[in-house]
Amino acid sequence: MGVWGVGLYANDMAADMRAVVKSVLRLPVDEDRIVAILSDCERRAATDPADESHTTFWLVLADQLEKRGVAHAPTRDKAIAIIDRGDDLAMMEKLGMKQADLRKRATKLAELRARLAAAPRASKPRATMKTPEPYVLEVGVLYACPVKGSDCINPYRGKKNSDSSPWMPDGWRQFVVLNRGRAFDYLAWYHPLVAKKPVREKPHLSVASTDLWWQLDTPKTCPLRHFERMEIETIGTLPIDMDKARARFATHRRGYVPLGADGRSWAVNEVTIADSMHPSSHDWDRWYGPRGLVPEEGPTMMRSLGEISAG
Repeated sequence: MGVWGVGLYANDMAADMRAVVKSVLRLPVDEDRIVAILSDCERRAATDPADESHTTFWLVLADQLEKRGVAHAPTRDKAIAIIDRGDDLAMMEKLGMKQADLRKRATKLAELRARLAAAPRASKPRATMKTPEPYVLEVGVLYACPVKGSDCINPYRGKKNSDSSPWMPDGWRQFVVLNRGRAFDYLAWYHPLVAKKPVREKPHLSVASTDLWWQLDTPKTCPLRHFERMEIETIGTLPIDMDKARARFATHRRGYVPLGADGRSWAVNEVTIADSMHPSSHDWDRWYGPRGLVPEEGPTMMRSLGEISAG
């Protein structure tokens, strides 16, 4: 889990949950369904009292629901019971928190308990989605976006670097969507096959079958604002044989997300398509290119689109 401090949000999962709760509360479902969806996103933490994140999950969930005006008695009561029994402090001590910090956390938990006990027993009205998210990307279509090295435009920061200097592209990266769906019938997600190797000129369908080393990523989201900010362009429809694609990427093994998997977790967590083209230690321009290497073909990596082309 990784604890950074004494605060309720001083670990990785707790920090991430704020955005996830906000996303799920957009769905036009009742409080029981909201909690069920959120529990499914962190199933082990939600259901296993021995898990090191169990108390944090329920305390953060209760805190977020109270702050957002959502009344859910079972969640509130569970969080209060965790505080009253000392379960959270016992887990923090087990994880190595010092006595002085445990006392500080106990003060924060007492404040949370008081808020939960005084919270209204009825939910406030909340704004929810009226219609499902429209699809932005089509299955079987080749898309490309400008990159600098292997890195696309950051859809949150725009065309500038972290130091605010201008972001200047020097190539393109491509991807094709092999599957898509809507989590809970509302939140759109896509399963992309992404080219590892950037190209210097804007792509054309005529060269799409060259060796660009295509990797099946995990499902992603792509709201229209990200499509526009990343300057994604439609290149054209590819002759993809979906039966071949499903057979090629059918591996069910820890660490792999096979083609055909449900993308609801990534949709709820709002994991954007930009994450497929952000810097990593094994980018083409940082690792493979300078060393004259190529990726190893495997369950999620293939040399060219020819393997899944029709005909």
